[in-house]
Amino acid sequence: MTVNEEIISENEKELAAFASAENAAISPVLTRVLEEIRQTGVPYYQWPHLRALLVARLKVALDETQAADKSGAVTVGWSPTNKEKYEERRQQVAEQLTAFDGPPFTLQRLTEVILEPHKSYKNLNKLFNALEKLLSVTSTIPVADPRRQDEPVVDENEPPAAITVSVSPVSPAPAPQVVAGAVDGDVVAKAPWSTGEASS
Repeated sequence: MTVNEEIISENEKELAAFASAENAAISPVLTRVLEEIRQTGVPYYQWPHLRALLVARLKVALDETQAADKSGAVTVGWSPTNKEKYEERRQQVAEQLTAFDGPPFTLQRLTEVILEPHKSYKNLNKLFNALEKLLSVTSTIPVADPRRQDEPVVDENEPPAAITVSVSPVSPAPAPQVVAGAVDGDVVAKAPWSTGEASS
C-alpha cells in the first residue's frame, strides 16, 4: 500500500485532533491509519498521537469482545461477567500500551488484533492474554515518514539518538624501495619520498 503526501497530511491532522480531544469517535480516516499499519507495519505518525488512537481502539476491541463473550470462562478472580475485574484488567492493558515511549516492536500484530479481535479470539480471556503478551515486549520501532526518506520523524518525547561516527583506519606507511647497490651486491633502502639515488 503506497501512501501519498495528501493522505498522510490528512491523517496527521485527524490524529492530532483525536489525541487532543476527549471521548472522540474513531473516524473512517483514523480507521484508515490503523489499516495502513496493519498492512505495512510501519508507523508514519508521531507516537503520542498514534498511541492515543491505538489505546482507544484497544478499548473498543475489548468492549466488543466482552459483549459477545458467552463462554462464561472463569479464571482466578476474573470472568467476563465480573464488571469490576473486567474494568480493572482493561485499564491495566491500556496502561501497558500507554507506557511505551515509541511504537512497540509488535505494532503490526497488535493492530491486526485490535481491528478484528473476533478473528483470532472468541473468548475475552484469550484476547486479554494475547494483548498482554503483545505488550510485554520492550523493543520499539522508529517512526518513519515516507515524505522524508531516510529521516525518521522527530518525536518530542523521545530522547535524541546516539550519534555514531565511523573512522577510517590509518593507512600503513609505504614499504621502502630496495635498490641493488653498486658495490659488492650490497642492498640499500631508498626512502619512498626520495628522488635521488640512495647512497651506501
